[in-house]
Amino acid sequence: MKKFDLTVDKKSPIPVYKQIYECIKNKIDRAELVENQKLPSIRQLSIKLNINNLTILKAYNLLESENYIYKKQGTGAFVKKKEMLLYFTPPKELMESFQYHEAESPSSEYKKYHMFIDFVSGSPSKDILPYDEFKELTKVVFEKNGAEMFGYHDTQGYKRLRCFLSRKLEKQGISVSDKNIQITSGSQQGIDILIRTLVSKRNNKIITGNPTYHGALNNFKKECKVFGVSVEKDGFDMKELEEILSTENINFIYTMINYQSPTGICWSEEKKKQLIKLAEKYNTYIIEDDCLSEIYFGDKQKSTLKSLDKDNTRVIYIKSFSKVIMPGLRMGYMIVPDEFIDQVVTAKFTSDISSSGFEQRMLFEFLKDDYISDHFKKLRKIYKARYEFTLDQINKSKYLDLVYPIQGGVHCWIRLPDKINSNIFFIKCRSKGVSILPGTVFFFEQMGHEYFRLSFASVNENEIKNGIDTMNKVIEEMLYYNQSKENL
Repeated sequence: MKKFDLTVDKKSPIPVYKQIYECIKNKIDRAELVENQKLPSIRQLSIKLNINNLTILKAYNLLESENYIYKKQGTGAFVKKKEMLLYFTPPKELMESFQYHEAESPSSEYKKYHMFIDFVSGSPSKDILPYDEFKELTKVVFEKNGAEMFGYHDTQGYKRLRCFLSRKLEKQGISVSDKNIQITSGSQQGIDILIRTLVSKRNNKIITGNPTYHGALNNFKKECKVFGVSVEKDGFDMKELEEILSTENINFIYTMINYQSPTGICWSEEKKKQLIKLAEKYNTYIIEDDCLSEIYFGDKQKSTLKSLDKDNTRVIYIKSFSKVIMPGLRMGYMIVPDEFIDQVVTAKFTSDISSSGFEQRMLFEFLKDDYISDHFKKLRKIYKARYEFTLDQINKSKYLDLVYPIQGGVHCWIRLPDKINSNIFFIKCRSKGVSILPGTVFFFEQMGHEYFRLSFASVNENEIKNGIDTMNKVIEEMLYYNQSKENL
Protein backbone atom coordinates (compact mmCIF):
# COMPACT_ATOMS: atom_id res chain seq x y z
CA MET A 1 0.00 0.00 0.00
CA LYS A 2 1.31 3.43 -0.93
CA LYS A 3 2.09 5.98 1.75
CA PHE A 4 -0.63 8.56 2.46
CA ASP A 5 0.63 12.08 3.22
CA LEU A 6 -1.70 15.04 3.56
CA THR A 7 -1.25 18.56 4.94
CA VAL A 8 -3.55 21.57 5.15
CA ASP A 9 -3.02 25.31 5.52
CA LYS A 10 -5.52 26.65 8.03
CA LYS A 11 -4.64 30.25 7.10
CA SER A 12 -5.57 29.75 3.45
CA PRO A 13 -8.78 31.37 2.11
CA ILE A 14 -9.64 27.96 0.63
CA PRO A 15 -11.80 26.03 3.13
CA VAL A 16 -9.99 23.13 4.84
CA TYR A 17 -12.42 20.51 3.53
CA LYS A 18 -11.75 21.74 -0.03
CA GLN A 19 -7.99 21.42 0.55
CA ILE A 20 -8.44 17.82 1.74
CA TYR A 21 -10.71 17.09 -1.21
CA GLU A 22 -8.24 18.56 -3.75
CA CYS A 23 -5.26 16.74 -2.21
CA ILE A 24 -6.92 13.30 -2.31
CA LYS A 25 -8.41 13.94 -5.75
CA ASN A 26 -5.00 14.88 -7.16
CA LYS A 27 -3.39 11.80 -5.62
CA ILE A 28 -6.01 9.62 -7.30
CA ASP A 29 -5.56 11.43 -10.63
CA ARG A 30 -1.78 10.90 -10.48
CA ALA A 31 -2.21 7.25 -9.49
CA GLU A 32 -0.50 7.87 -6.14
CA LEU A 33 -3.55 6.23 -4.57
CA VAL A 34 -4.45 2.93 -6.23
CA GLU A 35 -7.75 1.23 -6.90
CA ASN A 36 -9.50 -0.09 -3.79
CA GLN A 37 -6.88 1.44 -1.50
CA LYS A 38 -8.38 2.24 1.87
CA LEU A 39 -8.25 5.87 2.94
CA PRO A 40 -7.51 6.92 6.53
CA SER A 41 -10.56 6.86 8.74
CA ILE A 42 -12.29 10.11 9.63
CA ARG A 43 -11.02 9.79 13.19
CA GLN A 44 -7.42 9.14 12.06
CA LEU A 45 -7.35 12.17 9.77
CA SER A 46 -9.05 14.32 12.38
CA ILE A 47 -6.30 13.53 14.90
CA LYS A 48 -3.49 13.82 12.32
CA LEU A 49 -4.61 17.23 11.04
CA ASN A 50 -6.06 18.50 14.33
CA ILE A 51 -9.43 19.37 12.80
CA ASN A 52 -12.96 18.23 13.59
CA ASN A 53 -14.60 15.09 12.19
CA LEU A 54 -17.28 17.00 10.26
CA THR A 55 -14.64 18.72 8.09
CA ILE A 56 -13.19 15.33 7.06
CA LEU A 57 -16.68 13.94 6.48
CA LYS A 58 -17.54 16.89 4.22
CA ALA A 59 -14.41 16.28 2.12
CA TYR A 60 -15.12 12.54 1.84
CA ASN A 61 -18.75 13.18 0.88
CA LEU A 62 -17.61 15.53 -1.89
CA LEU A 63 -15.14 12.92 -3.18
CA GLU A 64 -17.87 10.30 -3.12
CA SER A 65 -20.36 12.55 -4.96
CA GLU A 66 -17.80 13.03 -7.75
CA ASN A 67 -17.08 9.29 -7.91
CA TYR A 68 -13.49 9.32 -6.68
CA ILE A 69 -14.16 7.09 -3.69
CA TYR A 70 -16.77 4.66 -2.39
CA LYS A 71 -17.75 3.75 1.17
CA LYS A 72 -18.39 0.41 2.85
CA GLN A 73 -20.62 0.44 5.90
CA GLY A 74 -18.54 -0.16 8.99
CA THR A 75 -15.32 -0.56 6.98
CA GLY A 76 -14.32 2.83 5.62
CA ALA A 77 -13.69 4.73 2.40
CA PHE A 78 -11.83 3.33 -0.63
CA VAL A 79 -10.51 4.58 -3.98
CA LYS A 80 -12.89 3.66 -6.79
CA LYS A 81 -12.04 1.08 -9.39
CA LYS A 82 -10.85 2.26 -12.78
CA GLU A 83 -13.91 1.25 -14.76
CA MET A 84 -16.21 2.82 -12.16
CA LEU A 85 -14.28 6.08 -12.39
CA LEU A 86 -14.30 6.26 -16.18
CA TYR A 87 -18.01 5.54 -16.69
CA PHE A 88 -20.60 6.58 -14.16
CA THR A 89 -24.04 8.10 -13.91
CA PRO A 90 -23.86 11.78 -12.90
CA PRO A 91 -24.88 12.43 -9.29
CA LYS A 92 -28.60 13.06 -8.85
CA GLU A 93 -28.01 16.63 -7.65
CA LEU A 94 -25.94 17.33 -10.79
CA MET A 95 -28.72 16.13 -13.08
CA GLU A 96 -31.32 18.13 -11.16
CA SER A 97 -29.21 21.28 -11.49
CA PHE A 98 -29.64 21.06 -15.27
CA GLN A 99 -33.42 20.70 -15.16
CA TYR A 100 -34.41 24.33 -14.95
CA HIS A 101 -31.06 26.10 -14.93
CA GLU A 102 -28.33 26.25 -17.52
CA ALA A 103 -25.61 25.01 -15.19
CA GLU A 104 -24.36 24.44 -11.72
CA SER A 105 -21.68 27.09 -11.39
CA PRO A 106 -18.58 26.71 -9.26
CA SER A 107 -19.08 27.73 -5.65
CA SER A 108 -18.97 31.37 -4.63
CA GLU A 109 -15.84 30.53 -2.61
CA TYR A 110 -14.15 29.25 -5.76
CA LYS A 111 -15.19 32.23 -7.91
CA LYS A 112 -13.95 34.61 -5.22
CA TYR A 113 -10.38 33.36 -5.51
CA HIS A 114 -10.27 31.88 -9.03
CA MET A 115 -11.12 32.65 -12.65
CA PHE A 116 -14.51 31.39 -13.86
CA ILE A 117 -15.15 30.85 -17.59
CA ASP A 118 -18.77 30.15 -18.56
CA PHE A 119 -19.18 27.95 -21.66
CA VAL A 120 -22.68 26.94 -20.51
CA SER A 121 -24.88 30.02 -20.73
CA GLY A 122 -26.63 30.70 -24.01
CA SER A 123 -27.51 34.26 -22.97
CA PRO A 124 -25.71 37.41 -24.14
CA SER A 125 -22.82 38.66 -22.04
CA LYS A 126 -23.52 41.83 -20.05
CA ASP A 127 -21.46 44.03 -22.38
CA ILE A 128 -23.82 43.42 -25.32
CA LEU A 129 -27.17 43.75 -23.56
CA PRO A 130 -29.35 46.61 -24.91
CA TYR A 131 -29.11 48.43 -21.60
CA ASP A 132 -29.23 52.00 -22.94
CA GLU A 133 -32.23 51.27 -25.15
CA PHE A 134 -34.20 49.76 -22.27
CA LYS A 135 -33.22 52.61 -19.97
CA GLU A 136 -34.66 55.05 -22.49
CA LEU A 137 -37.79 52.94 -23.06
CA THR A 138 -38.49 52.70 -19.34
CA LYS A 139 -39.33 56.43 -19.27
CA VAL A 140 -41.55 56.03 -22.33
CA VAL A 141 -43.44 53.07 -20.88
CA PHE A 142 -44.05 54.85 -17.56
CA GLU A 143 -45.27 58.01 -19.29
CA LYS A 144 -47.66 56.08 -21.54
CA ASN A 145 -49.04 53.59 -19.01
CA GLY A 146 -48.47 54.80 -15.47
CA ALA A 147 -49.78 52.59 -12.67
CA GLU A 148 -52.05 50.70 -15.08
CA MET A 149 -49.27 48.29 -16.05
CA PHE A 150 -48.84 47.02 -12.48
CA GLY A 151 -52.35 45.61 -12.10
CA TYR A 152 -53.71 42.26 -13.24
CA HIS A 153 -53.76 41.76 -17.00
CA ASP A 154 -55.31 39.66 -19.71
CA THR A 155 -54.04 36.13 -19.12
CA GLN A 156 -53.45 35.63 -22.82
CA GLY A 157 -51.20 38.69 -22.94
CA TYR A 158 -51.11 42.42 -23.70
CA LYS A 159 -53.42 42.89 -26.70
CA ARG A 160 -51.23 45.43 -28.53
CA LEU A 161 -48.22 43.15 -28.20
CA ARG A 162 -50.12 40.14 -29.55
CA CYS A 163 -51.46 42.14 -32.49
CA PHE A 164 -47.99 43.46 -33.27
CA LEU A 165 -46.53 39.94 -33.17
CA SER A 166 -49.30 38.74 -35.50
CA ARG A 167 -48.36 41.40 -38.09
CA LYS A 168 -44.64 40.73 -37.66
CA LEU A 169 -45.11 36.98 -38.09
CA GLU A 170 -47.02 37.61 -41.33
CA LYS A 171 -43.79 38.97 -42.83
CA GLN A 172 -42.08 35.68 -41.89
CA GLY A 173 -44.67 33.62 -43.73
CA ILE A 174 -46.70 32.76 -40.62
CA SER A 175 -50.33 33.82 -40.89
CA VAL A 176 -51.90 33.72 -37.45
CA SER A 177 -54.49 35.68 -35.49
CA ASP A 178 -53.64 37.36 -32.20
CA LYS A 179 -56.30 35.04 -30.72
CA ASN A 180 -53.89 32.13 -31.23
CA ILE A 181 -50.95 33.84 -29.52
CA GLN A 182 -50.26 33.23 -25.84
CA ILE A 183 -47.69 35.45 -24.10
CA THR A 184 -45.44 33.48 -21.72
CA SER A 185 -42.76 34.20 -19.16
CA GLY A 186 -40.05 32.63 -21.32
CA SER A 187 -39.93 29.45 -23.41
CA GLN A 188 -39.53 27.19 -20.39
CA GLN A 189 -42.94 28.26 -19.14
CA GLY A 190 -44.34 27.50 -22.58
CA ILE A 191 -42.94 23.97 -22.37
CA ASP A 192 -44.25 23.58 -18.81
CA ILE A 193 -47.74 24.71 -19.84
CA LEU A 194 -47.84 22.27 -22.74
CA ILE A 195 -46.70 19.43 -20.51
CA ARG A 196 -49.40 20.16 -17.91
CA THR A 197 -52.23 20.62 -20.40
CA LEU A 198 -51.44 18.33 -23.32
CA VAL A 199 -48.35 16.16 -23.04
CA SER A 200 -48.88 14.71 -19.55
CA LYS A 201 -52.26 13.16 -20.28
CA ARG A 202 -52.41 9.48 -19.47
CA ASN A 203 -50.49 7.18 -21.85
CA ASN A 204 -49.24 10.06 -23.99
CA LYS A 205 -46.08 9.46 -26.00
CA ILE A 206 -43.60 11.99 -27.36
CA ILE A 207 -40.66 11.85 -29.76
CA THR A 208 -37.59 14.03 -29.27
CA GLY A 209 -34.21 14.23 -30.89
CA ASN A 210 -31.50 12.13 -29.29
CA PRO A 211 -29.70 14.33 -28.22
CA THR A 212 -32.09 17.19 -27.45
CA TYR A 213 -32.50 20.25 -25.20
CA HIS A 214 -32.10 19.01 -21.62
CA GLY A 215 -34.61 21.44 -20.06
CA ALA A 216 -37.45 19.97 -22.12
CA LEU A 217 -36.20 16.37 -21.97
CA ASN A 218 -36.13 16.20 -18.16
CA ASN A 219 -39.73 17.40 -17.96
CA PHE A 220 -40.96 15.07 -20.69
CA LYS A 221 -39.37 12.07 -19.00
CA LYS A 222 -41.37 12.77 -15.83
CA GLU A 223 -44.73 13.00 -17.53
CA CYS A 224 -44.91 10.65 -20.51
CA LYS A 225 -43.14 7.94 -22.49
CA VAL A 226 -40.26 9.39 -24.52
CA PHE A 227 -38.89 7.99 -27.78
CA GLY A 228 -35.57 9.26 -29.15
CA VAL A 229 -34.67 9.72 -32.82
CA SER A 230 -31.07 10.10 -33.97
CA VAL A 231 -30.06 13.64 -34.96
CA GLU A 232 -28.19 14.03 -38.24
CA LYS A 233 -26.51 17.11 -39.71
CA ASP A 234 -29.77 18.21 -41.39
CA GLY A 235 -32.42 17.06 -38.92
CA PHE A 236 -33.87 13.80 -37.61
CA ASP A 237 -33.13 10.42 -39.17
CA MET A 238 -36.45 10.37 -41.04
CA LYS A 239 -36.51 6.61 -41.59
CA GLU A 240 -36.06 6.04 -37.88
CA LEU A 241 -38.75 8.65 -37.15
CA GLU A 242 -41.34 6.99 -39.39
CA GLU A 243 -40.60 3.56 -37.96
CA ILE A 244 -41.59 4.86 -34.52
CA LEU A 245 -44.62 6.76 -35.85
CA SER A 246 -45.87 3.66 -37.68
CA THR A 247 -45.59 1.36 -34.65
CA GLU A 248 -46.44 3.67 -31.73
CA ASN A 249 -49.40 5.97 -31.18
CA ILE A 250 -47.29 9.15 -30.89
CA ASN A 251 -49.05 12.28 -29.65
CA PHE A 252 -46.28 14.87 -30.01
CA ILE A 253 -42.91 15.45 -31.65
CA TYR A 254 -40.60 17.97 -29.96
CA THR A 255 -37.85 19.65 -31.97
CA MET A 256 -35.65 22.71 -32.36
CA ILE A 257 -35.54 23.32 -36.11
CA ASN A 258 -32.87 26.03 -36.21
CA TYR A 259 -29.57 25.89 -34.27
CA GLN A 260 -30.63 22.97 -32.10
CA SER A 261 -29.31 22.59 -28.59
CA PRO A 262 -26.89 20.86 -28.17
CA THR A 263 -25.73 20.10 -31.73
CA GLY A 264 -26.21 23.50 -33.41
CA ILE A 265 -27.67 21.86 -36.54
CA CYS A 266 -30.46 23.24 -38.76
CA TRP A 267 -33.08 21.16 -40.49
CA SER A 268 -33.01 21.09 -44.29
CA GLU A 269 -36.04 22.39 -46.18
CA GLU A 270 -36.69 18.88 -47.51
CA LYS A 271 -36.79 17.34 -44.03
CA LYS A 272 -39.01 20.12 -42.70
CA LYS A 273 -41.57 19.36 -45.42
CA GLN A 274 -41.28 15.64 -44.68
CA LEU A 275 -41.90 16.28 -40.99
CA ILE A 276 -45.13 18.19 -41.67
CA LYS A 277 -46.34 15.42 -43.99
CA LEU A 278 -45.56 12.72 -41.42
CA ALA A 279 -47.41 14.66 -38.71
CA GLU A 280 -50.46 14.82 -40.96
CA LYS A 281 -50.16 11.16 -42.00
CA TYR A 282 -49.94 9.86 -38.44
CA ASN A 283 -52.20 12.52 -36.86
CA THR A 284 -49.65 13.88 -34.43
CA TYR A 285 -48.59 17.38 -33.37
CA ILE A 286 -45.20 19.08 -33.48
CA ILE A 287 -43.80 21.34 -30.76
CA GLU A 288 -41.27 23.71 -32.37
CA ASP A 289 -38.97 25.40 -29.84
CA ASP A 290 -37.29 28.49 -31.32
CA CYS A 291 -34.97 30.76 -29.36
CA LEU A 292 -32.08 31.48 -31.75
CA SER A 293 -33.37 31.66 -35.34
CA GLU A 294 -32.41 35.37 -35.61
CA ILE A 295 -28.75 34.55 -34.90
CA TYR A 296 -27.61 33.49 -38.38
CA PHE A 297 -24.10 33.98 -39.80
CA GLY A 298 -25.04 34.03 -43.50
CA ASP A 299 -27.11 36.50 -45.51
CA LYS A 300 -30.59 35.20 -44.78
CA GLN A 301 -32.61 34.00 -41.80
CA LYS A 302 -33.71 30.38 -42.03
CA SER A 303 -37.42 29.65 -42.15
CA THR A 304 -39.29 28.09 -39.26
CA LEU A 305 -41.29 24.89 -39.43
CA LYS A 306 -44.33 26.92 -38.39
CA SER A 307 -44.20 28.81 -41.69
CA LEU A 308 -45.05 25.51 -43.44
CA ASP A 309 -48.07 24.93 -41.19
CA LYS A 310 -50.39 27.06 -43.32
CA ASP A 311 -53.62 26.09 -41.56
CA ASN A 312 -52.17 26.44 -38.04
CA THR A 313 -53.24 22.89 -37.22
CA ARG A 314 -50.07 20.82 -36.72
CA VAL A 315 -47.31 22.97 -35.17
CA ILE A 316 -47.31 24.49 -31.69
CA TYR A 317 -44.63 27.18 -31.92
CA ILE A 318 -42.72 28.36 -28.83
CA LYS A 319 -40.61 31.51 -29.06
CA SER A 320 -38.33 33.05 -26.41
CA PHE A 321 -36.65 36.46 -26.32
CA SER A 322 -34.46 35.70 -23.30
CA LYS A 323 -31.52 34.32 -25.30
CA VAL A 324 -31.54 37.13 -27.87
CA ILE A 325 -32.44 40.26 -25.89
CA MET A 326 -31.61 39.79 -22.20
CA PRO A 327 -31.95 36.83 -19.84
CA GLY A 328 -33.70 38.84 -17.14
CA LEU A 329 -36.53 39.71 -19.55
CA ARG A 330 -38.54 36.50 -19.14
CA MET A 331 -40.71 37.06 -22.19
CA GLY A 332 -41.82 34.75 -24.95
CA TYR A 333 -44.94 33.59 -26.73
CA MET A 334 -46.64 30.54 -28.18
CA ILE A 335 -48.65 30.10 -31.35
CA VAL A 336 -51.33 27.53 -30.55
CA PRO A 337 -53.89 25.85 -32.86
CA ASP A 338 -57.58 26.54 -32.17
CA GLU A 339 -57.95 23.02 -30.80
CA PHE A 340 -55.69 23.74 -27.82
CA ILE A 341 -55.74 27.51 -27.19
CA ASP A 342 -58.42 27.49 -24.46
CA GLN A 343 -56.58 24.80 -22.49
CA VAL A 344 -53.31 26.72 -22.79
CA VAL A 345 -54.84 30.02 -21.60
CA THR A 346 -56.40 28.24 -18.61
CA ALA A 347 -53.05 26.64 -17.73
CA LYS A 348 -51.32 30.02 -17.99
CA PHE A 349 -53.85 31.50 -15.55
CA THR A 350 -53.26 28.63 -13.12
CA SER A 351 -49.50 29.11 -13.45
CA ASP A 352 -49.12 32.85 -12.74
CA ILE A 353 -52.39 34.57 -13.84
CA SER A 354 -50.50 36.68 -16.41
CA SER A 355 -47.02 37.74 -17.44
CA SER A 356 -45.65 41.05 -16.15
CA GLY A 357 -47.57 43.99 -17.59
CA PHE A 358 -44.46 46.17 -17.34
CA GLU A 359 -42.23 43.69 -19.18
CA GLN A 360 -44.85 43.09 -21.88
CA ARG A 361 -45.06 46.82 -22.58
CA MET A 362 -41.27 47.14 -22.57
CA LEU A 363 -41.03 44.36 -25.13
CA PHE A 364 -43.81 45.91 -27.21
CA GLU A 365 -42.01 49.28 -27.40
CA PHE A 366 -38.66 47.58 -28.13
CA LEU A 367 -40.22 45.68 -31.04
CA LYS A 368 -42.50 48.50 -32.28
CA ASP A 369 -39.69 51.07 -32.51
CA ASP A 370 -37.51 48.43 -34.20
CA TYR A 371 -34.67 48.62 -31.71
CA ILE A 372 -34.53 44.88 -32.15
CA SER A 373 -33.21 45.03 -35.75
CA ASP A 374 -30.05 46.89 -34.77
CA HIS A 375 -29.66 44.66 -31.73
CA PHE A 376 -29.84 41.51 -33.85
CA LYS A 377 -27.29 42.91 -36.31
CA LYS A 378 -24.95 43.58 -33.40
CA LEU A 379 -25.48 40.10 -31.95
CA ARG A 380 -24.90 38.38 -35.30
CA LYS A 381 -21.64 40.24 -35.85
CA ILE A 382 -20.32 39.52 -32.35
CA TYR A 383 -21.42 35.89 -32.25
CA LYS A 384 -20.05 35.15 -35.70
CA ALA A 385 -16.64 36.52 -34.62
CA ARG A 386 -16.78 34.50 -31.39
CA TYR A 387 -17.68 31.34 -33.28
CA GLU A 388 -14.85 31.82 -35.78
CA PHE A 389 -12.37 32.36 -32.94
CA THR A 390 -13.75 29.33 -31.07
CA LEU A 391 -13.47 27.22 -34.21
CA ASP A 392 -9.87 28.33 -34.68
CA GLN A 393 -9.02 27.29 -31.10
CA ILE A 394 -10.77 23.94 -31.53
CA ASN A 395 -8.87 23.29 -34.77
CA LYS A 396 -5.59 24.00 -32.97
CA SER A 397 -6.43 21.47 -30.27
CA LYS A 398 -5.08 17.93 -30.58
CA TYR A 399 -8.04 16.60 -28.62
CA LEU A 400 -11.25 18.46 -29.50
CA ASP A 401 -13.35 17.75 -32.57
CA LEU A 402 -16.32 19.89 -33.70
CA VAL A 403 -19.01 17.42 -34.78
CA TYR A 404 -21.08 19.83 -36.90
CA PRO A 405 -19.90 23.20 -38.28
CA ILE A 406 -22.67 25.67 -37.42
CA GLN A 407 -24.37 28.38 -39.48
CA GLY A 408 -25.65 30.39 -36.54
CA GLY A 409 -26.72 30.14 -32.91
CA VAL A 410 -24.33 29.88 -29.97
CA HIS A 411 -23.76 26.15 -29.38
CA CYS A 412 -20.94 23.85 -30.50
CA TRP A 413 -21.19 20.06 -30.11
CA ILE A 414 -17.71 18.73 -29.33
CA ARG A 415 -16.37 15.16 -29.45
CA LEU A 416 -13.79 14.10 -26.86
CA PRO A 417 -10.96 11.58 -27.40
CA ASP A 418 -11.59 7.88 -26.75
CA LYS A 419 -11.69 6.86 -23.08
CA ILE A 420 -12.47 10.42 -21.92
CA ASN A 421 -15.85 10.50 -20.20
CA SER A 422 -17.70 13.81 -20.42
CA ASN A 423 -19.08 13.53 -16.87
CA ILE A 424 -15.58 13.27 -15.43
CA PHE A 425 -14.39 15.93 -17.87
CA PHE A 426 -17.18 18.26 -16.71
CA ILE A 427 -16.23 17.85 -13.06
CA LYS A 428 -12.50 18.33 -13.66
CA CYS A 429 -13.06 21.41 -15.83
CA ARG A 430 -15.40 22.89 -13.24
CA SER A 431 -12.79 22.37 -10.52
CA LYS A 432 -10.43 24.51 -12.62
CA GLY A 433 -12.95 27.29 -13.17
CA VAL A 434 -14.29 26.26 -16.59
CA SER A 435 -17.94 25.31 -17.01
CA ILE A 436 -19.31 23.14 -19.85
CA LEU A 437 -22.29 20.80 -20.20
CA PRO A 438 -21.55 17.04 -20.43
CA GLY A 439 -23.15 15.25 -23.36
CA THR A 440 -25.02 12.80 -21.12
CA VAL A 441 -27.59 15.39 -19.99
CA PHE A 442 -28.95 15.70 -23.54
CA PHE A 443 -29.80 12.00 -24.01
CA PHE A 444 -32.70 10.15 -22.45
CA GLU A 445 -30.64 6.96 -22.16
CA GLN A 446 -27.09 6.41 -20.87
CA MET A 447 -25.41 7.89 -23.95
CA GLY A 448 -23.29 10.90 -24.88
CA HIS A 449 -20.22 10.16 -22.72
CA GLU A 450 -17.96 11.15 -25.62
CA TYR A 451 -19.51 14.60 -26.20
CA PHE A 452 -19.96 17.96 -24.50
CA ARG A 453 -21.71 21.22 -25.40
CA LEU A 454 -19.72 24.45 -25.57
CA SER A 455 -21.58 27.77 -25.78
CA PHE A 456 -19.74 30.96 -26.67
CA ALA A 457 -22.51 33.49 -25.98
CA SER A 458 -21.13 34.77 -22.67
CA VAL A 459 -17.36 34.63 -23.22
CA ASN A 460 -14.83 36.93 -24.90
CA GLU A 461 -11.85 35.83 -27.00
CA ASN A 462 -9.44 35.82 -24.08
CA GLU A 463 -11.80 33.61 -22.08
CA ILE A 464 -12.34 31.31 -25.06
CA LYS A 465 -8.59 30.80 -25.50
CA ASN A 466 -7.89 30.31 -21.79
CA GLY A 467 -10.90 28.03 -21.39
CA ILE A 468 -9.96 25.75 -24.28
CA ASP A 469 -6.33 25.72 -23.13
CA THR A 470 -7.60 24.52 -19.74
CA MET A 471 -9.70 21.83 -21.43
CA ASN A 472 -6.65 20.59 -23.32
CA LYS A 473 -4.68 20.34 -20.07
CA VAL A 474 -7.53 18.49 -18.36
CA ILE A 475 -7.68 15.98 -21.22
CA GLU A 476 -3.91 15.47 -21.08
CA GLU A 477 -4.16 14.78 -17.34
CA MET A 478 -7.01 12.32 -17.88
CA LEU A 479 -5.20 10.51 -20.68
CA TYR A 480 -2.04 10.32 -18.56
CA TYR A 481 -4.05 8.97 -15.65
CA ASN A 482 -5.74 6.34 -17.83
CA GLN A 483 -2.39 5.25 -19.29
CA SER A 484 -0.78 5.12 -15.85
CA LYS A 485 -3.56 2.90 -14.53
CA GLU A 486 -3.27 0.56 -17.51
CA ASN A 487 0.48 0.20 -16.90
CA LEU A 488 0.10 -0.74 -13.24
